[in-house]
Amino acid sequence: MKSASVLFLSLVIIIVSSCNMDSVAAGLDTVDIVFELPPVPESWCIVLGPPCWLLEWAAQDGSKVAVTVPKDTNQVSVRLNIHQYEAFWGWPYWPEYGIVPYRARPAGALVPLDIKDRHCRLTWFGGVEAAFFSLLRQSLGDPRYGPEYFNWPRFRSLFHEAALPEEVLADPWCVDWLTVAKKTKASGFDRRRLVPMLERPIMIRFKPPGPWVSGSPFGAQVLFSDLYEPQNILINAGATVDTFLSTHGIIAYSWDGAAYFP
Repeated sequence: MKSASVLFLSLVIIIVSSCNMDSVAAGLDTVDIVFELPPVPESWCIVLGPPCWLLEWAAQDGSKVAVTVPKDTNQVSVRLNIHQYEAFWGWPYWPEYGIVPYRARPAGALVPLDIKDRHCRLTWFGGVEAAFFSLLRQSLGDPRYGPEYFNWPRFRSLFHEAALPEEVLADPWCVDWLTVAKKTKASGFDRRRLVPMLERPIMIRFKPPGPWVSGSPFGAQVLFSDLYEPQNILINAGATVDTFLSTHGIIAYSWDGAAYFP
């Protein structure tokens, strides 16, 4: 992917330059960008209803910026610096059920790559990219393999090809993105690292009745809707934390165990 980094940086320069022309004319260093939130998976709506949103990103000085978006709001305007180059996150949450941000997987976008006519559409795959972007930035290694030089358009195209494992195409969150980021920063990107994490069977005790829904938006299914009494359920779990969500609370689990948060 290194050979295409110049092309990607050129795209970034064109987008930023376009914003610069308008901003210079107005004597400003900032522009208003309208962020559009993605449709919520039907299974989440069935179990939990529409979410609130937390839109989050890092400012140029590294500080975290957050904007809350109420239910049934599909877009929000945000003022950005014209030189902003960052990952944006959209975290869905349901405060009425005690489900706070960071429990469900996020949507996301890359700025300025995803800005078109001062609009930016967050997507669920963009949440994966935002995570990988941030992990690349945080990982030690060769600066030439940082997120600023990464070929994001080529990366996206991999998920429209048949070369990746079916499990990864079905739900990219099954990849160990921390390990992929560390190895990419050390020696460059290799798509052969995009494989499902190892999993181990663990027993989870579901105390309240269902329905429950998985915390990933990719093919999220309503689970255990016929539970009326506490039951022990055998599921596969990886090293990173995943969740089941319900109106009764949250179950966070990994192969190290599970915890219920009412």
